[in-house]
Amino acid sequence: MATIITYDIPSKHREFKEKMFELGYKQVFKDQKGLDVHLPNTTLIHQTKTAAEGRDDAQRICSTLNISLERFISSQFGPNWAAIYGTPLK
Repeated sequence: MATIITYDIPSKHREFKEKMFELGYKQVFKDQKGLDVHLPNTTLIHQTKTAAEGRDDAQRICSTLNISLERFISSQFGPNWAAIYGTPLK
């Protein structure tokens, strides 16, 4: 099952995301109809990691980048969700 994470960090946003992307996190995923779902700016999804692994990955990357992970939630992403699909972030 997929895990979705959302976070607040004070700086190095681009560097943080690049490191998370290297671990397989995504900012866009396809719904059951094949449509792209664009996640909010500080939200990522991983298709196979657990919630604890998501937290651990974020903490490790923040430590590597020497930034604080100010707020964070990681949760299993189940079948009962609703969204505003959004457009790609610029």
